[in-house]
Amino acid sequence: MKTKFTTLNVVTTAMLAAVAVILASVFHAFGDVALSSLFSPMHFPVLLCGVLCGPYLGLICGVVTPLISFLSTGGARPPFPAQLIPMIFELAMYGFVSGLMRWVFLRNPRTNRFASVLGLIIAMVAGRILNAFVGAFFMMGDATSYFAALGAKLLGNFTSTWAGIILQLVLIPAILFALQRGGVLIKYLPDTPAAKRPETAPESDE
Repeated sequence: MKTKFTTLNVVTTAMLAAVAVILASVFHAFGDVALSSLFSPMHFPVLLCGVLCGPYLGLICGVVTPLISFLSTGGARPPFPAQLIPMIFELAMYGFVSGLMRWVFLRNPRTNRFASVLGLIIAMVAGRILNAFVGAFFMMGDATSYFAALGAKLLGNFTSTWAGIILQLVLIPAILFALQRGGVLIKYLPDTPAAKRPETAPESDE
């Protein structure tokens, strides 16, 4: 797996991290906490970063995004430590796994055309599971065991964010398709099957 920390990829990573923080702020400004959790606006740019820029820049984007949000809001969002620490692990997993699994599925001719979508699905599941394992430590109490907290946290991570999951699975492939049609995707993902096709017609014998 080739990792390219090109200027384009680094700038895109920084831009997507900023977009994630802005989107989260907008949702919190015009909605309640439940609405923000439902659509998970901070997840979307991190997942896209992993697919476009690769697993390592995706991981970096996932780590710095909640930290920037925490610092820019004076520690208000996400609250430390119960939400901030699990979110750092979760978003880091999103960014890393979405890029890594895309590369893995791209190697298989049977899955290469769906590599990005499959990578997104696995990343979403893995990130939420890791969030639950870390977050359960902060939910334990005198009457709540770790495993009881883990079960509640794991269930909530999926049921409270279902709208965001659907939206991400629709919009991210749509963005990738738009970038492909505009000739931009090849600059990020030159190894995609569509990018390998010749863009010019074969020469005629005349």
